[in-house]
Amino acid sequence: TIMKSNKLFTKNKARIFSSIVIFSILIFGCTKDQNDPTPVGSTDIEGYSLIWQDEFDQNAINLADWNYETGDGTDYGLPKGWGNSELQIYTTDPSNAYLSDDNGNSVLVITAKEDGQGGYTSAKLTTQNKVSARFGKVTARIKLPETQGIWPAFWMLGTNFDVMDWPGCGEIDILELVGNLPEKTLHTVHFTNGENSWEYNSKDYTLSAGKFSDDYHIFTLDWTPEEMIFFVDGQEAQRVAIEADMKEFLRSFYFILNIAVGGTLPGNPDASTLLPQSMFVDYIRYYEKNGFTPPAAPALDVAEETLGVLVDDELSAHAILDNYTDFGPVKINSYGAGGEPDVIDTTDALNGDKSLAFQYPGTNWGGAFFEMDNEIDFSGKQNGSLIFSIKKPTDFFDAEVKLESTGQSSAAAVFLKNYSAEDIGNGWSTYSIPMTDFAGLDLNKMRIPFSLWNPTNNSGDYFSGTVLIDGIHIIE
Repeated sequence: TIMKSNKLFTKNKARIFSSIVIFSILIFGCTKDQNDPTPVGSTDIEGYSLIWQDEFDQNAINLADWNYETGDGTDYGLPKGWGNSELQIYTTDPSNAYLSDDNGNSVLVITAKEDGQGGYTSAKLTTQNKVSARFGKVTARIKLPETQGIWPAFWMLGTNFDVMDWPGCGEIDILELVGNLPEKTLHTVHFTNGENSWEYNSKDYTLSAGKFSDDYHIFTLDWTPEEMIFFVDGQEAQRVAIEADMKEFLRSFYFILNIAVGGTLPGNPDASTLLPQSMFVDYIRYYEKNGFTPPAAPALDVAEETLGVLVDDELSAHAILDNYTDFGPVKINSYGAGGEPDVIDTTDALNGDKSLAFQYPGTNWGGAFFEMDNEIDFSGKQNGSLIFSIKKPTDFFDAEVKLESTGQSSAAAVFLKNYSAEDIGNGWSTYSIPMTDFAGLDLNKMRIPFSLWNPTNNSGDYFSGTVLIDGIHIIE
């Protein structure tokens, strides 16, 4: 499930910081017996202890363990469509996610359906900040939907997602299914490799007979510090060795269940699509290997695990107000999942003889940020404003401006569409954004004084084109 996001995308998510459960466990290896599906009704696996489970047999979805993510992604700093051109709106409506009886067995049902107005609704549940896992055995019994344009998934993201951009936080897709291929599941990991590029390892598993919509199947992840092995009904579907540049998978992850409609992987619904469609989840169980103490998680090196390309340091001066020295030495990093801009200088300038041009390809998420060599105390500017000028095409609609401090758990972000710019001629406009609007920013330890992420066009899609930047500074 490609997500997805960047960290300076940190999304202002609604967080619930209670009952945080972080487990660290390890399994040594798996015999055939260990990987065979656990009988329905039994939770025992020899040599393992059951640490967390949801059998979905309560009166309602357990909000002590689960969160809803809602909307079209824009509330989380993503372009419309959750970064994948998806069509659904996620809701908390009980028609999209509820507990039900299925032949005498209590299950969670996530349903994607038409909204009666030409759109679609669905649900996305996560255990972020509530339940997490680090190594061990995860097993779930699920019946999947089928139809063109449907994209159900049971997957995991790193719990450092608040601090680390995707895919540097890591992603483990225990299962995904493309709705027009109902006999096949996908099993994938995403990460940032040693060259600061997005890398993934994916394999599919095809049933010998029937479809995943016919009945329940058991999906298992066996995860050690050395490898991740994916099983379908006890049969190995994918094996991924954890290499030196895959530190993401030595840290803890949280769980996600959702059905997307449309998007980059399944394509959009068409005349053959039949809705509503539901994913039925009988249980999710998480086990630790008895008698094992896991190694310590590796320290997070944000620079090492962030997507991006460092831009010539000398270029940054062309976007900063002439003779403004409060930032000190500044470098530029451009990164994303194929949507990062090329950064060049241009003589179309408002301040001095040159400005910077950000050339966005419009193919995926991405942005560029200015990073000071040292953290600087900007607390004296807490009642001031960030000032900058932009020259943009008419089909540029919005972008996210983010500031960040050392040790900050999330970027402080605003959207340009919420501000009126002063037209100063020749296509240039100047923005003045109060520093108080960057909620949660620690001005005592400022590190990133400007960034521009995920511009969108008038249709809400990724913007393709060139944006000029000049005159960046912060006034008291």
